[in-house]
Amino acid sequence: MKYLLIIVLLAGSALLLAHPASKMDLSFDKETSVLTVNFEHQVKDVEKHFIFEILVYLNGDQIIEQKLEKQDNLETGEVFYKIVDAKPGDKIKVRTNCNKTGKKSAELVIE
Repeated sequence: MKYLLIIVLLAGSALLLAHPASKMDLSFDKETSVLTVNFEHQVKDVEKHFIFEILVYLNGDQIIEQKLEKQDNLETGEVFYKIVDAKPGDKIKVRTNCNKTGKKSAELVIE
């Protein structure tokens, strides 16, 4: 019983250190058809704890899946995607996944 309690406490501690991106900003440049994704995700080591996956959806259909091996720095990351099929009124959704645990989504309607 004592060992089970220790395992539960250690597992809970690991989950407290893992977290999704705290903030995500999306912007779409109609002239270049480029989507910019900026995310905030504070970590102590960009190679051990990072946003590892980014999924992009256009009108509900997944169009991009990117796997990352680390994020840009200890606080943020930025990625760019050219989406030539996007037009005014379309909805872009982006989901980031932390390699430890946690997901964060943001949406943008193209004007």
